[in-house]
Amino acid sequence: MGRRFSSHGWLVGLIVLGLLLSCCIKQPGAITSSAAESQSMDAAEVRTATPQDEPPALRPASGEGRGNRGMAVAIASDGSELWYEAIAAATEAANLAQSAITAPQWDEVAQACARSVTLLQSIPSDDPRRLFSQRKAREYLQNLQTAQTRAERIGAKRAFPSLGSDVLDEQVSLYRSYVATLGPPDILVMGSSRALQGLDPQALQQALAQQGHPGLEIYNFSVNGATAQVVSFLTRQLFAPDLYPQMVVWAVGSRSFNGGRFDRTFAKILASPGYAAVKAGAKLSAEATTEEDTPPLRVAGTVPVSQINALGFLPVDDQFDPAVYYRTFPRVRGQYDNAYRPFRLDGVQSASFEAVTQFLRSQNIPLVVVNLPLSADYLDPVRFGYEQQFQNFLQQWANRGALTLVDLLEQWRQQPSLFADPSHINRYGAREVAKLIAADGRIAWPQAATSDATEDPEG
Repeated sequence: MGRRFSSHGWLVGLIVLGLLLSCCIKQPGAITSSAAESQSMDAAEVRTATPQDEPPALRPASGEGRGNRGMAVAIASDGSELWYEAIAAATEAANLAQSAITAPQWDEVAQACARSVTLLQSIPSDDPRRLFSQRKAREYLQNLQTAQTRAERIGAKRAFPSLGSDVLDEQVSLYRSYVATLGPPDILVMGSSRALQGLDPQALQQALAQQGHPGLEIYNFSVNGATAQVVSFLTRQLFAPDLYPQMVVWAVGSRSFNGGRFDRTFAKILASPGYAAVKAGAKLSAEATTEEDTPPLRVAGTVPVSQINALGFLPVDDQFDPAVYYRTFPRVRGQYDNAYRPFRLDGVQSASFEAVTQFLRSQNIPLVVVNLPLSADYLDPVRFGYEQQFQNFLQQWANRGALTLVDLLEQWRQQPSLFADPSHINRYGAREVAKLIAADGRIAWPQAATSDATEDPEG
């Protein structure tokens, strides 16, 4: 792994490297003004440039002085132009970063870093600078990521007034941007945190292509704590028609349908300025909404930026190891789990679920419900009893023709490596879930919307 840079440490390192290398690439005569400047630098800055930061071929051997440096430059002259341009771009990035404040300014830093990496990667494989250049490219990629993160955090403008949840606000703005760029997805994944990190859209797209359904675009609009009430609000009240997908895959767990629990996520939505805007007639749309259209709508500020990727998915690397996990977290038995106390599959959550199914049917949007896996450590006898009630609940709805049910509850009871914790899947499990869903022959997958553009207009 390369070193992680602080916001200023890597900039200083780049400047020092640029100055040192500008000294090295001159003819081996008297010390130039650039070299003199590097010698007179503050001692703290000089310490950031370790011997490993200098190309091995350019580092003077003991007793040889500058003569060997000149020889190294002459030997490696074929790739010199790319090398010098790469260092110039890196130095430009460092200089720009010293005064970067706005998102466009950090974009310029990122662009300079990217140019440097591209040039380093272009150095021929037979050039003596190649190996060192690749190692420097690793570091510059980290610098590029730092600059991109700064630009994103400053420039992630809200698409809608806050709905009381950082993750929901981020997903709202990201999904609107996604649709404005690519159009509505063919398949929209929805659910709680278990779906957010439990179903990888890219893996599902690839698996569907292998099953004979190429080109399907998929987005994962899942939110921590999303109950049936929350999904009902999103689909029926928040989204404008231009955000509707061809199909909804609702990746669920029984806790999101437990009508006996207090719905904290929805309570925050109800108290939010975003909900007030919806009640006044505002909707989230890919098109810009003017104040004349919805006078109460006032959107200002930026949204928090997390590790959620461009397709709305949160990849989690952690692998659940019970022997390690329970050293940090208590083992809670099912009879003491407040997520199930009390447990009832009627009331407001069931009514919200029914409202969603009716709404999707009215829009000709098929619904696939995926009952996500749980680990053996989580599925003790008490929880398993509740989960069986939920399985029967979903099967009854499937029997009515309201949905297609894919029940994966017990799929990996003895495979903790596919979980991040007892009840949440990790990125490896998320990929396997996608494969299982794609291979289910009962699902009538939609046709990729983009395929229309390739059809013969004369039929």
